[in-house]
Amino acid sequence: MNKRNLYILPKDTELTGEVIANAIKTNEEALATFAKLESYVDDLPSMNRTAPNELLAIHDFAGYIVDVNAGYLVGNPIDYKATDSTNLDTLTENYTTQDISELDSELETDCSMFGQAFEAVYVDEETTVRSAKLSVYNTLVIYDDTFKHNKIAALYYAPKADVNGRAISDQYDVTIFTSTKIEQRSLKNKELTEDPETPDTDHFFGQVPIIHYFNNRRLKGDYEPVISLIDAYNILQSDRVIDREKLVDAILAFYGAKMTPEDMTSIKDNRAIGMPEGSKAEYIVKQIDEADADVLRATIAADIHKFSKTPDLTDATFGNAPSGVSILYKLLAFEQNIKKKERLFAQGLRERLELYCNVMKTQSKIGKINPKDVELVFRRALPKNDFETSQMINNLDGVVDHETLVGQLSFVKDASQVVEKAQAEQPVATNFGTNKVGA
Repeated sequence: MNKRNLYILPKDTELTGEVIANAIKTNEEALATFAKLESYVDDLPSMNRTAPNELLAIHDFAGYIVDVNAGYLVGNPIDYKATDSTNLDTLTENYTTQDISELDSELETDCSMFGQAFEAVYVDEETTVRSAKLSVYNTLVIYDDTFKHNKIAALYYAPKADVNGRAISDQYDVTIFTSTKIEQRSLKNKELTEDPETPDTDHFFGQVPIIHYFNNRRLKGDYEPVISLIDAYNILQSDRVIDREKLVDAILAFYGAKMTPEDMTSIKDNRAIGMPEGSKAEYIVKQIDEADADVLRATIAADIHKFSKTPDLTDATFGNAPSGVSILYKLLAFEQNIKKKERLFAQGLRERLELYCNVMKTQSKIGKINPKDVELVFRRALPKNDFETSQMINNLDGVVDHETLVGQLSFVKDASQVVEKAQAEQPVATNFGTNKVGA
């Protein structure tokens, strides 16, 4: 697989045509890797195997890993809570209107597949701040060489095409995003030209309005480390299917008997034939040890789950209603990996908050908000044992505030509102616990 790193240039580098051409060339070296990774989800991998009826057993392990990881992290919409008296209503209304949770899911899916994702923040025709996902195939962020690796600019490019739709070599339409402007350029043979009909546009985001999300520090996808194991699993299962298919065409050997063409036709048509005494017939087939093959299959599948840190949710132990603690032990490696992904994803979401707030503040649509004062709440998409949770609430009544306790219930979306309603309905109650009302 292609090794991916941040694209870093000296701090004061001028974005000339040659610089941008070299950046695009470097980025395109990773395109084959991206295409291979995507093929494991969208097209499923191909194999050098020929089955009698072309029935190959291709398993969508990559899609499963992506769905489980992305769904667990952002399957439930992310909540935004101010840590002080800051009013987030205008911001959250903007998020809700454009269904930002769906965008989060798409971004995390790209992270899980490609190891990274890109989001563009822009202002639409109605001066409303919006977000859009950009393709990893056409987007590049350029960082400086300081220890902070600040963004110098971001590029979104597309190859120019001829009248037949074929890409023209070394010619691109390029959009350059800097901390103050958005520039439309044409790139041809390392020369940049400006289109007079699309002048540069000033923006008020205060920084480069392209957000670069990381899946991990190595920019690797979730199933990328186990691709060889996925291939091995598919080969094993396909060979088992092929072997079974070949049994239909097994060779029938006769001992002590001579078969004429008419005899062979009779066997095929009538499924019966008379044979001389002492002769015999049997099929020549390859002996298959299904038990050993199944042990190998199970071992490879377990390694795929282990080294991708993705649990096998079809495991029988998940269906026996285990306790919350036992589930956590089984999900320990998965949860630790998700926490790392969450921290990196949260960095991008805070950058989004800052970009939105910078523009909305200039539009007088929102007051001053420090993104650091906004708490991002990721709610894991796992089945909850609310009976155990209710017991925990009773045990901690009087030790932990009611809003925090109620917020642990999976069916409660707004804990403060639920507490207010409960207090209004039972004004006489002195205790909150469900078995202590009126005590």
